[in-house]
Parts: sequence; C-alpha cells; structure tokens
Amino acid sequence: MLLAAGLGERMEPLSFLIPKPALPVVGEPLLASSLQALLSAGCASLVVNLHRHPEQVVAAVHQVAPAELVVFSLEPKLLGPAGGLSAARSALRKGPVLVANADCWSRLDLQPLVAAGKKDRAVLLLLPHPDRRRWGAVHLDPQGRVVGFSKPSENLDRSGFLFTGFQLLGSETLAFLPPPPAPMDAFWHPLMAQGRLWGHVVRGAFREAGDPEAYWRLVMEVLAGTSFVHALAHVEGGGQLEHTMVAAGARVAFGARLSRCVVLPGVEVGAHACLAGCVVAAPVPAGASIEDSLVMPDGLYPLSLNTSPLAKVGVAYPR
Repeated sequence: MLLAAGLGERMEPLSFLIPKPALPVVGEPLLASSLQALLSAGCASLVVNLHRHPEQVVAAVHQVAPAELVVFSLEPKLLGPAGGLSAARSALRKGPVLVANADCWSRLDLQPLVAAGKKDRAVLLLLPHPDRRRWGAVHLDPQGRVVGFSKPSENLDRSGFLFTGFQLLGSETLAFLPPPPAPMDAFWHPLMAQGRLWGHVVRGAFREAGDPEAYWRLVMEVLAGTSFVHALAHVEGGGQLEHTMVAAGARVAFGARLSRCVVLPGVEVGAHACLAGCVVAAPVPAGASIEDSLVMPDGLYPLSLNTSPLAKVGVAYPR
C-alpha cells in the first residue's frame, strides 16, 4: 500500500497547487520511486489512499503503475496513516502487506525487508541516522526489536536509526490496526509492547521532500549538475538553462536565463527573464529578475532552510 493521503502542510503554499506525491522530479512524480520499489519487491496489487488533490495523485500513479494493478482508497476526511491502512483492509489481500510513503525519494532495495518478514511481526526498514537533531529516531535492541522512538534532538546518547517509510506488515499484525482515524503510533506501540515490532537496517539513497526548500534540493541532487527539459516542454531559441528542470507543458521564452531552477508543469517564463535558485509555480513576466524564491500566483516566497512554513514576501513580483 502506498500512503499518499497526507495534507502536505509543510509543503504549503506549493501544495495548494500540486500535492506533494505528484510533484515532478526529473520526468517522474515524486511518488514514483516508492511505487517502483513496491513493484520491484513483487507486489501483485497496489492500494493507494487519497485525500488532497486526489485527481492529480491518481494521474501520477498511472504514470508509473498499470491501472489494472491499482485500487484507490479515497479519504474525504483524513484518517491518518494507520487509519488509512485500516480503512483499506477490504482491498488488501490476506498475506503480508508492504507499505511505503509517497512523499519521499529513494533508491532502496526492499528484498532484505521482504526476507526479514514473518507473519507475526511488522518490520520497519531503517537507515543509519544522518542527523538526529533534524529527524526523529527508532531505537532497537541487540536482536533488532524496536524498543522506542525519539523526537529530533531527544535521547542523543542512545543509538538510533532513521525510518524510511517502508514497512512490512505480517498477516497476523493486521489485527492490530486501530479503527480510523489513527496515527501510526497507535498501531506500532501495541506491537512493540508484545515484541512484534522489528527493524531492519540497510544502506541506500533516501531523501525527504517535506517543504519547498527540501523539494528544490532533491531536484538539484537528482539533476547532478545537468539540466532536464521534458519532452512536452518547450525552450525557445536563445533560452539558457543551467542545472535546471523544466517540467511537462512548461515554456521558457526567448532570451530567458535560468540557473538552479525548477519550473513546474504548465508554467511560462517570459522573454529575457532571469531566475536563479527558484521553484516556479506561476507565470513569470518578461524581463523579471528573481532569486531564491518560490514563485506562486499570489507572489514570491523566500526559499530558506530556516523558513517552514514559508512566509510570503511583502511585495509581489510585477505581472
């Protein structure tokens, strides 16, 4: 099951327009890496829950997975991660359930997770922790059982691991799913109390994309110093791109110069505009000069690691 029904509040204001799982990352929606990992692990059918901008998430899923493999579970009222799993139980098969989050990017092999599974346990896929002050941690005993969780900057004297969003739920553990709405903690803690919650540590590429700044950094990392123009985008002659992604349906006019930018679907960048370090989600007028900003229909928002949620700049850019 792919959990794709979050609100995406940290991604606002960008998520007012595009849900986080559907944000483009160099030719694919953000959810693609998680969905491809599930398919590569042998999932014969997929359940995807939906809430915000459901039609966009459905379209993004159909870019990656055959329609006949996917069942959608619409949540008009948000049910929480465990609640979403519980609400979708009728669509899930009796066997083990492999779960992924739709709002992160990874290159992880799930076969070790599948091999670690047993019908009476849930297993979380973990990574060595890169930054305990930024993200929470999962604590394991020497045998690999989960014995606790910490918030960012808590219990730094204890060894902790980063949860990737991937987990394998043994068939017997599904009986522990709480009625919706429910957070994942409401499912995990009873399992942990009975020694049925385990962790499996691997290594691999994993990036979160929680807010516009993190999304921009993810795209820059995937570009790896190159530029990407979607086959359905258009860059006019004289347009200059450096380390920039131009998504489907976008148009960059003559003489525009873009450096380290993410141009989102359907957006037009006017002639001779000069942009650097921007996520562009609204039209940019000809001749505009913008740096380090999220360009939205109502104005500019600064891109800053220390700004979450983003605060709007007081003066809108010219139109």
